[in-house]
Amino acid sequence: MQAGAAAVWIQLGIDIWLLAAASGPLSRLAGVASVVWGVVVWVFGESFGGIFAPGVTWLFGAPGAVLVYCVAGALIALPERAGPRVGRMVLAGLGVFLVGMAVLQAWPGRGFWQGLSGRRPGTLASMTASMARTPQPRVLSEWVSAFTAFDEAHGLAVNLCAVVLLAAIAGIFLTGRPRLVGPAVAVFTALCLADWVVVEDFGFFGGLGTDPNSMIPFALLAIAGYLALSPETGPAVAAPAARWRDRADLASLRELGFGPVASLGAVGLIILGAAPMAAAQANPNADPILAQAIAGSAVPMNFPAASFRLTDQRGRIVTLAGLRGKVVLLTFLGPACPADCQRIAKEFRATAQLLAAEPVVLVAIAAGPARVADAQAFDRRERLSRVPDWLYLVGGLPELRRLWTAYGLSPQAQPAGAALAQADTAWVIDRGGQVREELNISPGPGIAASESSFAVLLAGAARPFLQP
Repeated sequence: MQAGAAAVWIQLGIDIWLLAAASGPLSRLAGVASVVWGVVVWVFGESFGGIFAPGVTWLFGAPGAVLVYCVAGALIALPERAGPRVGRMVLAGLGVFLVGMAVLQAWPGRGFWQGLSGRRPGTLASMTASMARTPQPRVLSEWVSAFTAFDEAHGLAVNLCAVVLLAAIAGIFLTGRPRLVGPAVAVFTALCLADWVVVEDFGFFGGLGTDPNSMIPFALLAIAGYLALSPETGPAVAAPAARWRDRADLASLRELGFGPVASLGAVGLIILGAAPMAAAQANPNADPILAQAIAGSAVPMNFPAASFRLTDQRGRIVTLAGLRGKVVLLTFLGPACPADCQRIAKEFRATAQLLAAEPVVLVAIAAGPARVADAQAFDRRERLSRVPDWLYLVGGLPELRRLWTAYGLSPQAQPAGAALAQADTAWVIDRGGQVREELNISPGPGIAASESSFAVLLAGAARPFLQP
């Protein structure tokens, strides 16, 4: 959550900076900032744009829109006198990239040549069919569904058209000749728009999209390369755009020093986001608000904890009286129970790390009949063997039943007369042996963030009772 909120401030700061500084050193610095942030998002947010995933294709947005934004930021960062040479470099780079994408699109065995494969949709049809099912206006869903049906019927022709167009446009871009590049850019833009609508489905439906995907940035990049390539065409097209821009962004305010001031404020916004993001990355533990959202707040209590005399995983006798002077975090776990016990064990292991060197003992009482060997096997499996102040206690069924009853657990009958009293609950017992809090530690989705959040919650519940 900290990282997500930080991303908003960073991107807002870069937005304002780019708008406020249209030229000069401040503009170039804004381009550099855009490149740096784009690389971070491309690597950590888009997982390298999915280029290492199977079935990667330009039609689905590879190598990710953010990488195109990085290129755009690099272009802004260049000196303004760069001119036609930059246009040729942009188009040549696009040409090389599109050649590679054409080869990938034509590569056999990747499912793009078949509209249907064994009565199942091919790679492209399967993708568009899933996009058609996302929540969106009905007319858009009908367009995508119609293309899916067309691809299923004519998969070979659709893929052949894509391969030929990508290869031909790439070849023309590599020539760098304005008379040829102009029509090729128009065809490429039309191809991008068509793909954006019927394949990428505008890129932001379904509730998860945070940008319009890569087709619009690709088209704009090609157009920018063409405008920079031609000394005549570029200024003629750019002049009306510049006049519109000056009216839109209040050039008069710039003359009063608005640009530098706004740029400085934008840098402040970026720092406002970067600082908590850095703190979030440096902290391996999620905020306990996740655990509270899943399981609710802790319940305050104050009653004597039930005494016990049980055997730990090393074969030693352990009593509650022998733990006096330490805070006890207590739960009930079955040594052979399913995923919930494993997740709770991970939470307790992380809690031990957070409370290292504190007078705290983490105790799990068997939720069913178990032997010392069972406790040892559980500890080895869950990497608890070397966790200090961790106790897994086993005992006879009468003693266990008494403890289950004392903590409000209802044993469930098991085969062969066994019983199981599993509870996704932890209790905090203070130094004097009083139960002070009850926490629901239901593992929730079982993801790393929720487990880490529960560990922080458990550690935080113990800390108020650490003082003698």
